[in-house]
Amino acid sequence: WDGAGKEFTLVGTYLSGLEYVGYDRLLQLCDALAWPSGFVMIEKRLVDVALRLGINTMTVEKWRAFLELQRYFEKAIGRSIYSVLPGVVENTFGFTP
Repeated sequence: WDGAGKEFTLVGTYLSGLEYVGYDRLLQLCDALAWPSGFVMIEKRLVDVALRLGINTMTVEKWRAFLELQRYFEKAIGRSIYSVLPGVVENTFGFTP
């Protein structure tokens, strides 16, 4: 956090009062699947962020939460999220047919 202490408190208070809905969860999942060139496997995205920004004591808990979001939406659609996202194989593995 690079803001002032008052800002941290203000943001924390605001966020603690929010109720997350399905749309919020979908946005979080989309962020975890986003790569500049398109969609990638969630694990690649998480490792990329860790390599660029480092890790902390919350990293594993955050990763578990992202993987739980993946399971939640896969259950909702009845199949792998990767089956509905274009370019996942190409972007994840650098393969172009």
